[in-house]
Amino acid sequence: MKKFAYQLYACGKKVFPQNITVHDRTYQLEKILKHDFFAATVLYKFATVAQAAQCKAPPRIVLKVSRQEHFLGLPLRWLGQMLCDHEISILNRLSRLNCVPHLLSRYGSTGFTYEYIEGSTLDSVTTVPNDFFDKFVDVLRQIHKADIAYVDMNKRSNIIVALDGSPHIIDFQISLYIDNYALIFPRLSFLFRRFLQRADVYHLLKHKRKLCPHLLTPTEQVLSRCNNSILHLHRAVATPLRKLRRAFLSHLRSNGVIPD
Repeated sequence: MKKFAYQLYACGKKVFPQNITVHDRTYQLEKILKHDFFAATVLYKFATVAQAAQCKAPPRIVLKVSRQEHFLGLPLRWLGQMLCDHEISILNRLSRLNCVPHLLSRYGSTGFTYEYIEGSTLDSVTTVPNDFFDKFVDVLRQIHKADIAYVDMNKRSNIIVALDGSPHIIDFQISLYIDNYALIFPRLSFLFRRFLQRADVYHLLKHKRKLCPHLLTPTEQVLSRCNNSILHLHRAVATPLRKLRRAFLSHLRSNGVIPD
């Protein structure tokens, strides 16, 4: 049972290094931010903020490692490599934007590092600046202009309210770049891209409805309630599986089978 439990984590029972070197700078492990089936996200810090400023290095960086562990005897490192390469390619396409993670380096075959964005996740705040969602709409518009659908906009933990109150977005693991020939036919590719991008807008406005309902325009009120069948299907399949995994791991932790 314990062996199986660790297979539910991207890196199994692997212990993350206490120190990593990026661009000739050594960073110390601060904490694990997230570790699920597909990836582990780990926060590292420079020895001191003063030293970071002196060396012109980011004081904190994030190491993201995609799937390495096998599952039920099936090797899945290939999946981790694919997910890592995919996310790096998306971030490279958006590298001119300040609102997305700034890539620093590759880390092995399934990982990469990027500058940590100081701030709070949207699911941990109760208020945001009045212009936050106006700026967020502009951020999403720029992402969409690059023929990319974010796809994972429903997760408020992926949206960062930076220290200056500006919106940033992280975790492009399942985002999609859909050019005019992604589905062979330009019209079909356009419609598919437009469909997914509208879902992005729906989730953004749903977040705005929760935090700033008084700022919604009449059009946004309507759009924030325009759900679609794909979202219903995702919820019907993904949500029960996620709850089952969390309940199983919680049971094992409470019984001391795996550590907290």
